[in-house]
Amino acid sequence: MFGFSTLTTLLVLVSAAVADTMLAAVYTPGHYKVVLDPAFPVPTPGEGQVLLKVAACGICHSDVFYLSAARPDPRTYILGHEIVGTPAQLGPGVSNISLTQLYGVYLVDLTQPDPLHFSTGTGLDGGYAEFVLVNQGQLVPVPDGLAPEIAALASDSLVTAFKAVNNVAQVTTGDRVLIYGVGGLGHQAVQLALHLGATVFAVDLRPEARQLALDLGAEQAFDLEDLTAVTGNGTFHVDKVIDFVATVQSFELSKAAVALTVSEGIDGLANPGRIVIVGFSADSLSFASADLIAANIAVSSSTYGSQDDMRSSLDLLAQKTGFFQGVIRPNVTVVALEDINTALDALKAHEVTGRMVVVPGLNSTAGTNGRR
Repeated sequence: MFGFSTLTTLLVLVSAAVADTMLAAVYTPGHYKVVLDPAFPVPTPGEGQVLLKVAACGICHSDVFYLSAARPDPRTYILGHEIVGTPAQLGPGVSNISLTQLYGVYLVDLTQPDPLHFSTGTGLDGGYAEFVLVNQGQLVPVPDGLAPEIAALASDSLVTAFKAVNNVAQVTTGDRVLIYGVGGLGHQAVQLALHLGATVFAVDLRPEARQLALDLGAEQAFDLEDLTAVTGNGTFHVDKVIDFVATVQSFELSKAAVALTVSEGIDGLANPGRIVIVGFSADSLSFASADLIAANIAVSSSTYGSQDDMRSSLDLLAQKTGFFQGVIRPNVTVVALEDINTALDALKAHEVTGRMVVVPGLNSTAGTNGRR
């Protein structure tokens, strides 16, 4: 245990290493790209706050949504909410935080008066920067040996998939599950549903995403034309759909995939077909209640999970399976912070397979990808 004088000396040394300004990617109203500011002021932690040096920050499709101005936001702030980092400065009142520990950031800050609209990376400055200021209560320790670019996914994409698959859909052994959209979240959902004992199917418009689903263990991966055909002729049926796209088309095909079939008969009424909507889109999804009732379909939405869900997600990434690390093994591409707009454009154009992660300090020509 540190004595007061030792801890003070350590904090002075750590503080001395922090510059006054940093590179940051700033959401600015009226701009369709983030504004790279090389001289953004590094914040000073206040009561109960920790300044983290960002080790990695996942790139989320919701950031593309915000930049599209589908729902204009008048605020200016640093984007990025899928964050891991190590403490650089501790504010007054902070305790039991290790200066050498890698921490994931739970994006909801419950000390905020309106935490749903002011969260890290949405309203509050986020992780597309060299440093980020968070509340101590947001920090979740990362298991030893887990790479930052992998651990970052537990802060958003994996915890969101975990809640949808495990908590809301309650996928279990024997279920037939369709993962709609094999992107940053969907490819992790494929692995989680398999881990829970389901037979997993996937659908995606991109051949490379369908191949990834098959490589991960999906029974079959459909393109949109094939799924339309097999749901239309009644030869394909699942118990549950996890929809990471949430468009009018995905909703209609999801309903067709889980609707009560004649072959199920009365026994099929015991367990409704379930659609869990996770995708973030501007589409308005409409239905007649009579149609859902007649087809025995239950529709739920699912968003971010709890801190316990985040800890479970980190455990899934860290668990050893044979020679490999991780029950969930994300397909990750790392990019430099300077290349954030190129990465966001690729995500918008559906050119990304798996998840992209920003690593501040990475040479902008040194991006790599592959299964981690």
